[in-house]
Amino acid sequence: MTAFFYACMKLLFSTLLFALTLTACQQESQYTKLSGNTMGTTYNLTFESNNVSVEELKGAVTQELETINQLMSTYIPDSEINKFNALTNDQCFAFSDATWLVLVAAKDIYHQTNGAFDITVGPLIQRWGFDAAEYNDKVPAEEEVIALKQSVGTEKLRFDYQGQCISKASPELTINLSAIAKGYAVDQIANIMEQFEITNYLVEIGGETKGHGVNLHGFPWRIAVEKPASGIHQQQLLIVALSNNSIATSGDYRNYFEVNGQRFSHTIDPATGYPITHNLTSVSVIHPSNMYADAYATAFSVMGYDRTQQFAQQHQLPIFLVKNEDDRLTTFANELFNKMIIDPSQSNGE
Repeated sequence: MTAFFYACMKLLFSTLLFALTLTACQQESQYTKLSGNTMGTTYNLTFESNNVSVEELKGAVTQELETINQLMSTYIPDSEINKFNALTNDQCFAFSDATWLVLVAAKDIYHQTNGAFDITVGPLIQRWGFDAAEYNDKVPAEEEVIALKQSVGTEKLRFDYQGQCISKASPELTINLSAIAKGYAVDQIANIMEQFEITNYLVEIGGETKGHGVNLHGFPWRIAVEKPASGIHQQQLLIVALSNNSIATSGDYRNYFEVNGQRFSHTIDPATGYPITHNLTSVSVIHPSNMYADAYATAFSVMGYDRTQQFAQQHQLPIFLVKNEDDRLTTFANELFNKMIIDPSQSNGE
């Protein structure tokens, strides 16, 4: 009996010791934050860093972001996109695997949204003054808009899938990936996290965000979505739980100019060549791919309130919309998005 009793006590002690050790290990989880500049904005990474070489990870992230910039930026003269944009003939320009993946996704979303998302709309954006540090605040003549529209339309890009190259229907066609490249970069940095065997992380670039696993406190990542209140410049925070998912937001309530009392949004409708006139001022969309979330958010800003709701229902996308009716802001979250909203008083961690 005594030997058996001591054997049991030894086993119990060993079990308790193992449990306490395991708990201690869990409590010692280290989370690290990295920040920097990229793509004309900033990036912020938060991740569980146990057994991770932070410097090695930072090097991999920096290199990936520099590569994406060199491929897709319209501000780097010799970027891959600008080399294509400079072509004045119908040569089929061969793209890298990374840029090709983004271009194919952009074409897919263009067709899904009936042209609301269009990577060739750059000439119109530039003419309306939203592609420069200072807006020119000059409304183009109707004839000028009509002329510029002749150089816009993803359908005018000829995709050769076997050759992984694209040719132009006209020399004036250009590509601008600013509404999808940040989302792609978020996905790529998330892939790097996975390569480093990091399962708990949050990646954010210029407001586009992807989360996986849990935060330091063991909860799904908490993401604040801007919710403009009455008075436009006031904000409230809507909190969503983001785990193994991503979110992107697009809005025009800050970026616009006025001429003779008329307000012009920075969002251009490719179908008309003019800034949007509907009352949808902000849209947030959740999708496993941040590249798609990023592009969808831009497309929805063009499509407007009703069309966006219909599209989201058809494609089962969680969305949060803000519209302005007579200077009164109202919000809408569909059922899929509502399931992800949490009470801010119950929020923990990031």
